[in-house]
Amino acid sequence: MRRSAVALLALPLLWLAGCGPAIEVAKPFSAREVDYVKRPGSATVTGQAFFRQRGGGVVTCAGYDVLLVPAGGYAKEFVTRAFGNVQGGSIPVILMPKIKHPPAFAEYQRKATCDAEGDFEFRAVPNGDYYIFSGILWEVPNQIIPEGGALAEFFRVSGGRSERVIVN
Repeated sequence: MRRSAVALLALPLLWLAGCGPAIEVAKPFSAREVDYVKRPGSATVTGQAFFRQRGGGVVTCAGYDVLLVPAGGYAKEFVTRAFGNVQGGSIPVILMPKIKHPPAFAEYQRKATCDAEGDFEFRAVPNGDYYIFSGILWEVPNQIIPEGGALAEFFRVSGGRSERVIVN
């Protein structure tokens, strides 16, 4: 599936500008609450992120980044307000919210890039609660706005056991 420069540039711009409503997160971000993410861990988190199209086709996160984010109070409130559920879900591109996260929020995230099959991997992940975030866009002929949107999935690492997370 061909992705033009417009679609590749659109995702970060849509996350910044947001087409949907503005979201205010009341709970302040607490670095102390999520500092576990900076400790060494023994788990490996693998998974796939994808959207299923109306016709049944699958579009993966191939070439797009995914984020591993500790699920502290700030992230949980953001996910609940943005996705409608603390467990995560999906948001169509045209409804992606406007939000400005505190700068420190990004300092506690890890990033990986999905391979050609839409697989991602994070190594040395410590025990704790997390979200995987991904954004996936694709073009549809004769449409100005791309299809796709944002995905989020909650999961827990415990006992140093590796996890496989499917985000769709």
